[in-house]
Amino acid sequence: MSDEIFRRVGNDLSEEAIKGIIHDEITSHKSDEAVLPIIKFKLPVQEEVVKIRKPKPAEEPKNIFKVSSAGDLIKGTGENVIKIPDSLSLSQKLKKAFRYRRFGEAVTPGKFKRPQLPLPEIKEEEKGKLKLLGIKRKFFGFELLLPALLLFLLFSWMPIIKTFIISLNTFETINSPAFAGMANFIKIMNDAAFWQAFKNSAILTLLIIVLGTWLPLLIAIYVYEMKKGSGIVKVLYFIPFLTPAVPAAILWKWIYNQGYGLINSFLSMFGAPVHIGWLTDPNLVLLSIAIVFVWKNTGWAMLIYLAGLQNVPKVLFEDASLLGAGIWTKVKSIILPSMVPVIITVIFIQMISGMQVFAEVYIMTNGSPEGASEVIATYIYKKAFLYMDIGYASGVAVFFLILLISITLLRMNTLGRKRK
Repeated sequence: MSDEIFRRVGNDLSEEAIKGIIHDEITSHKSDEAVLPIIKFKLPVQEEVVKIRKPKPAEEPKNIFKVSSAGDLIKGTGENVIKIPDSLSLSQKLKKAFRYRRFGEAVTPGKFKRPQLPLPEIKEEEKGKLKLLGIKRKFFGFELLLPALLLFLLFSWMPIIKTFIISLNTFETINSPAFAGMANFIKIMNDAAFWQAFKNSAILTLLIIVLGTWLPLLIAIYVYEMKKGSGIVKVLYFIPFLTPAVPAAILWKWIYNQGYGLINSFLSMFGAPVHIGWLTDPNLVLLSIAIVFVWKNTGWAMLIYLAGLQNVPKVLFEDASLLGAGIWTKVKSIILPSMVPVIITVIFIQMISGMQVFAEVYIMTNGSPEGASEVIATYIYKKAFLYMDIGYASGVAVFFLILLISITLLRMNTLGRKRK
């Protein structure tokens, strides 16, 4: 029946048509028990047409900066192009473009547009204050550094300049200088005692470099590998560095004593009495002084090495441990290649410090025996204050200063080449 209805209805789905068809069907049935058919039909789906409006192309704002095809930041067209070269960095481009805001123009670096901001009007009487404020801001850092700079010039460069002036004079008495030009420097070239002191300083410095570079490195590696108690070990090794040089030298002079010194007494416990002249034997005196100096300065070198070890990636040590590498393999393959810049820095510091040794030599040996422990620092002191040859002593001091400056410049040049 439903098919008949759809056949008769067709596409006419008006309410009156459907009611008429149903009424005809009901009246046509003779039986009152007839069951009304269930009419199933589908209404056609009405398609809704949505019109999508195309967005209007945004008008490009005027008086803005944009990125050209060449990658430059430009403004305007034709003859009025303001171009910011591509050689500048992005931050420099933005800063340069931002300066054009003072003309009341909006600035758009690349895609991003900065809104135009009105500039405040500056009164004539305020321009002078702003100019003064700009000068103060420009020299603000210099004002902070000026006191320290003056103190540095007063206590560092003024003595150097004064020493150089004195080196150009000779003194019969302390108040009677006579200009001698380069005579004192020429005298240095022919002074056998000076060159002996220079030789002793070089040997002492070499011993300090060998002992003072590698011994702290081994201690630093040992402390770095420690699981517990590393803090206590660091403090114990750093205590000698905090000890003043004069008390330390007196202590070691007693330890080195040939008759009752601690070292000889300890060695005598294993057999016949030992009387080694640690400070009286020309072949041992420089080594003995170097040991004292290294003992005192091992603490700071160890801390520098520990700081360098912290920068070595731990994954390298973990991988080496998984491969079964021992501690010496790690030192040779990982630590030493990674620590080369730190080792070079320690070597140069020890070199300069070794050339400046004075208190240990002056208190423990005073240059004896027979000048075997005389170094440049003690030689200058004796010439100036024992023999009162102030002009010549100043010349040696200037020569010594030039030597230290040369070593420092050599180190700086080495660092510069590595960075390149």
